[in-house]
Amino acid sequence: GWGPRGGLALTAASPQDWEQRQEEDTLLIERILLLVRNVLHVPPDPVEEQGVDGDASVHDRVLWALHVSGMDDLLKFLASAQAEQQWALHVLEIISLMFRDQ
Repeated sequence: GWGPRGGLALTAASPQDWEQRQEEDTLLIERILLLVRNVLHVPPDPVEEQGVDGDASVHDRVLWALHVSGMDDLLKFLASAQAEQQWALHVLEIISLMFRDQ
């Protein structure tokens, strides 16, 4: 189940439970990656972006929130780990969107 700090806690489970858990975790990871991709894909709103010159754009604030949450480290791990190649396309899309308009 989920640990006290929000991460997955390892618990003794039958092999069937473990397979089910792995499938659930895979779906959860995919949904999180798709959510991040979709949030980054939202085009800038010209009205919202007309702040004071020093204001960070909404896109930049989202990037900062991803950084503070550790999502950038997770993306680097998913991009570099041989065992996580199934996420490569999602990670590539997210990284591409992170650098949009830079």
